[in-house]
Parts: sequence; C-alpha cells; structure tokens
Amino acid sequence: EKSTMRYISIILILSSFLAGQSSSTVYFKDGLTETVSNSTNQWLLIGGMIGTGIAYKYDDAFNDYAQNNGLMPHQMAVFGDYWGIGGELLLLGVLATSDNNNEKLRYASTAFVANGLLTYGLKFGVGRNRPNGKNKRSFPSGHTSNSFLTATIAQEIYGSKIGIPAYILAGVTGLSRIHDNEHYLSDVIFGAVLGMAVGRGFGQVYKQSTSLVVGVIPQGQQLQVYLTWPL
Repeated sequence: EKSTMRYISIILILSSFLAGQSSSTVYFKDGLTETVSNSTNQWLLIGGMIGTGIAYKYDDAFNDYAQNNGLMPHQMAVFGDYWGIGGELLLLGVLATSDNNNEKLRYASTAFVANGLLTYGLKFGVGRNRPNGKNKRSFPSGHTSNSFLTATIAQEIYGSKIGIPAYILAGVTGLSRIHDNEHYLSDVIFGAVLGMAVGRGFGQVYKQSTSLVVGVIPQGQQLQVYLTWPL
C-alpha cells in the first residue's frame, strides 16, 4: 500500500543519513537500550501489553461499532490518517531548518528510524490480518506508533505547549485507523505505547547528551572552572 511504502522510504532515507555518522550509531544503540531498560518505560510497556491483551478480547465488538456508527467525521479521519506520517515530516522539517538544532534532529531522526524498524519488524513477525483483509500487517498500527512518537519527541523538546496538542492529534490518528477499518483497537493501543516508549527512551539519551557539566580544577592557589557537554 502507498502509505506503507512511503513510510519505509522515509526509514531508508533516515537510515542512510545516520549511517554516515558514527556518533549516531552509538546514539541509536543507547536509545534502544534506554527504551527497554528505563524503569518508567518498563512499566509503560507492561501496562501497554496488559491493555493490549484486554482490548484484544473486545476488538471485534469495537470494530463492529466503529463500522456501524463511526468514530469521527470523515474529514477528521482523513486528517488523522495523513497526520500519522505528516506529523513526522513536519517535525523533522522544523528541526532541520532551525539554528543550533543538530542534537534535536539527531534525537528525532534516530528515534523515528528505531520506531520504524521495531514497528515493521512486529508487523511482519506477528502477521495479523487487518480487519478489512488487505494484508497481514495489522499489528501494531504504524500510523499510531509514528504519531505518538512525534508527540513524545515534541513533548521532550518543546514541553507541554506543543506536546499536549501533538498527543491529541496522535489520538485522532489512532482512532481514525479504527474508523477506516485499517486496524483493531489492540493494534492502536500497542502502537501508541510503542511510540511513547521509543520517544522517551531516546529522549533520555538526548537529555544526557545536552546536559551541562560544571567542573572545578585546582591550580595552585586558584580554581579553574570549566563547562563541558557530554558527547
């Protein structure tokens, strides 16, 4: 499908960009480690898996309701579908064109690559049929994981003024995927949790890399103060 190919193309482009930067390889590895080892993230993932399991029991009933009654107006659903990819492109565009945002761009780009690889690895590994029968790449929802990752990165970099609206838009994207009969409720729940976990995990590396370190070195009867930023 077109959206899948477009998303994979974005992953490949970002991967080639990161491949030429050795420091990004370390950043990528550390980000994945933080995603699964951070204690808060572990609880988030556990809660997400429990929620996914519960939702799985009601997937058919919720899907039937969505198809018979709708979850949102059609134009809102169209917007939510496009935001699943468009939000990422908008955020990367803002970071790429802003001054002194190299570290923020690296944070965002490595997180998007990791999320894409994890999401599509699960899609092809699980092989769940979509509710509309198009293919076997229903679990988890890529649009949802991508939009919640976008929201989490926005929250980490810009704070709640941008993060909260981004999370609301991510919620619209998730519901639009059910409304359009592309995903089940459990696909969306796990996609949302995955995107947030990746965003928070790589966010920890971003915060560490931009933390100011103040040091003092004795020199005779004087003290020399120095400032450094971890690489």
